[in-house]
Amino acid sequence: MTTAGTFSRILVPTDFSSGSEKAWALAQRVATAVGAELVLLHVLPMTPLDVEARLAGEERQAALRALQAEHQLGIPRAGAEPAPDPRVFEGPLTGDALSEFSAAGRQWALMLEGWAATARAAGCKVQTVLRVGVPYREVIAAAKDERADLVLLATHGRGEVHRLLVGSVADRVIRMAPCPVLTVKEA
Repeated sequence: MTTAGTFSRILVPTDFSSGSEKAWALAQRVATAVGAELVLLHVLPMTPLDVEARLAGEERQAALRALQAEHQLGIPRAGAEPAPDPRVFEGPLTGDALSEFSAAGRQWALMLEGWAATARAAGCKVQTVLRVGVPYREVIAAAKDERADLVLLATHGRGEVHRLLVGSVADRVIRMAPCPVLTVKEA
């Protein structure tokens, strides 16, 4: 937060659902009101097998699946030079940056940039970020990495049984985020 107590960077994770659209619209209004920068985030989830492999200590299998995800996104392999985290892409995801992606990766990047363009046209400063991983972990990591003052995200209201058995991204982000979290109910 700034010294005046307002938000300067608002992280808005999206899965492109109707709830995420509502959260994005609210984030734009808040950003305009307080002069904050928006960070629009989409996480390409790892499969349950990836998570299971990591939990079981089978790093090789997890690494192979991560490579497959990177290949699907069209991420070039780093040479001898140290490279940034290959799971994180910061936008704008256009031009040369967009050409690095595969067709599937370009689809997600274009959707992010499409949403960002509407906010930019309204005068908001927007950064786009595409990450690969476990959604709640990547949202929390992005909040830290992007120095977010606020996370504004949608909840999907799937019901108590689902939340007890599986949990939700929003529930985990609320508990673990390094900054305040504002949720927007989907319905």
